Amino acid sequence: MVINGLADILNRVSRARDLDAELYAEVIGALQAAFPNENFGESGALAARHPTDAALHMVNTHLPGWSITLKGKAHEADGDWHCTLRQSDSRDNDAMIGVGSGPTLALALLVAFLKLNIRRAPQ
Repeated sequence: MVINGLADILNRVSRARDLDAELYAEVIGALQAAFPNENFGESGALAARHPTDAALHMVNTHLPGWSITLKGKAHEADGDWHCTLRQSDSRDNDAMIGVGSGPTLALALLVAFLKLNIRRAPQ
């Protein structure tokens, strides 16, 4: 089931301490399985060197014009980042939003993006 695959990878990303190329590839695979008509692989090569840039590119590509709100404290080994993805930052009644947190900016972005995609995935 598509939702189970996305929920499984969300669980793995939520527990991760950092984003590496292998985990990013698993995220791409789960998203591609859920949405076969979309291309989620366009930033895969970037993930190994710049995971935050890769996650941001994915969000930017698949949610053009959406508002990304990031808050956090950057600590060397363990940050505290929070991300909110909304269609509009000027109103409070968006049909779907994604909210995530993680020890790195890249993980917070991916958690929010995965939660949003679980809501829009075919049942």
